[in-house]
Order: sequence, then structure tokens, then C-alpha cells
Amino acid sequence: MSHNMDDTGIRDQEMQRINDELIRRLVERVPHSGKYPTAIAGLGITRWDEAETRDNCFYQPAIGIILQGRKESLIGGELFHYGAFDCLVNGVDVPSLSRVLEATPEQPMFAVSLIIDKELAMELVADMPPDNTTSPEVCPGVSLAPTEPEVLDVFHRLIQLLDKPEQIPLMAPLLIREVIVRILMSQQGKTLRKIYQQGSYSHQIATAIAWLKDNYMQPLSVERLASHVHMATSTFHRQFKLVTSLSPLQYQKRLRLYEAQKLMMVEYMDANTAGLKVGYESAQQFSREYKRLFGEPPYRNIQRLRQERA
Repeated sequence: MSHNMDDTGIRDQEMQRINDELIRRLVERVPHSGKYPTAIAGLGITRWDEAETRDNCFYQPAIGIILQGRKESLIGGELFHYGAFDCLVNGVDVPSLSRVLEATPEQPMFAVSLIIDKELAMELVADMPPDNTTSPEVCPGVSLAPTEPEVLDVFHRLIQLLDKPEQIPLMAPLLIREVIVRILMSQQGKTLRKIYQQGSYSHQIATAIAWLKDNYMQPLSVERLASHVHMATSTFHRQFKLVTSLSPLQYQKRLRLYEAQKLMMVEYMDANTAGLKVGYESAQQFSREYKRLFGEPPYRNIQRLRQERA
């Protein structure tokens, strides 16, 4: 018994050491709050110096690890609380509203993330032996679990690689492949394996989500979308909600509202124009649904976001 305790203690110490080293490197690399892409495609660093920082976005399929601080995220229709040493894996594009719970300039919230290359994930899943353990045919698209030491270690090596730009073209693809393999082989991997396994319900839902992302401005016929991915409408509805925790119509609505917010923020579009552009027929309905999701009318929301960014 004590032997296992010793092993666990050594593992924890090793993780703490890697985590501290990662934070030290990130403090040097990103001195200010914000989200930072890196020279390695798909690898991102996030730093927030203040609690209550809010952020809404559409999460791409990604693996994210918090190294320090805490946050909560409403992902789809589910609320997640997570902090240091937690790993969040999402296999499909999902709308997310996040709030930082714990961060100060002295102890910022730090996170590292890697966007999942779908082609690579499908190729790796196809090469893996089938998962014979009993797990549901459809898994939720998002999972939260303690970070495994091997996964933290690969992220550490990816961040170290940023200091050797000449090695990135050769080394980064190998390390990215290792991250995905390690996640696929972990407990959290069950979810991902279903999503990237050709012919599974989860994979059909992922296909429907990709279609929705490209066609969110169009009126949505759930029956047509279900037949597009070769599923009965009732099955499609049920499985879509299992994977995203939203109905197809709620999902489309979130897509439209996030896109409209982006158009107003980035392209300085007014609310009426943005609403029409993303597929709303009435300005009143757009304004009402925008306020319901973001908590304030479009104009006020955008003004506040601009001040926060400034």
C-alpha cells in the first residue's frame, strides 16, 4: 500500500515541478493579459490577470490545460468549474461563455491549449485497436478530468520548442501527434474516439455541426439536416443534444449571435446590419435574443467589451 502512496507522491511532485517550470516560461513569454497564438500552429497560451474577466467564443475542438488560477465556463448548456491541473477536452465546436474566478497580476491565470487536427485524429483513431469496454454509442462532446502527467510533459516540451524556432518544422508535428495519442488513450479519449470514428453516431453529429457552421445564415430544417447525415430525425435530435448539450436550433442561434457580436466588434457593423447578415429577419428579435444570451443589448455590450479590451 505504502509503495503506491510513494508512487503517487513522486508523480505529484514531478507534475508540480513541470507545472512550475511551465509557468516560469509563460511569465517570460506573455507579460500581459490576453490570448496568444504561438509559432506552433494550433498551440495557444492564455493569460488573465484579473478575476471576473469574461470571454465568449466558439471553442474549436481542442485540448486545454489550466496551470494556475480558476475559471468557469458555460459550454453548450453545461457549467464546468476547473482550475490548476485540470484538462478540458472538447471534440466538437461548441459555444462557450467563460468567467475567470481566480487571477491576480502576481498570480495570473495561465492556460495552454492545442487545437485538435481533425484529419490527424481520424487517422490515429483508425489505427487504434477498437475500444471494447462498454461505453455509450454517443459521448458528450466535452470532458473534464485531472491532467495526466504524460500529457503535461508533452505540453512542456512544446512550450520549450518555442525557444528553438529552427526545430519547430521537424519536432512540432511529432509532439502534436504525441499529445493526441496520449489523450486518445486516456479516460477522456473515449469521447474523442467516438467523435473521430467513421460511422459512429458522434461522428455523424460532428459532420452535422460542420455543416451548421458553414450554413448558419440559412433557415434550419432539422429534418433535412438529419437526413444529410443519414439519421432519423428523432435519433438525430437526441444525439445532437447528448454531444453538444443544446438542440440543433439553440446551437444555430448561438452561432448566429456569436458571429454577429464578432461583426460588430471587429468590423464596426451596427446591430441591425449584423443581425440581418447572420440570418435574422427582424431587428427586434435579434436584439431580444442577443440580450438574453449576453445579458445586455447589442450596443451596450459592444461598448463595454471595447472598454475592457482597451
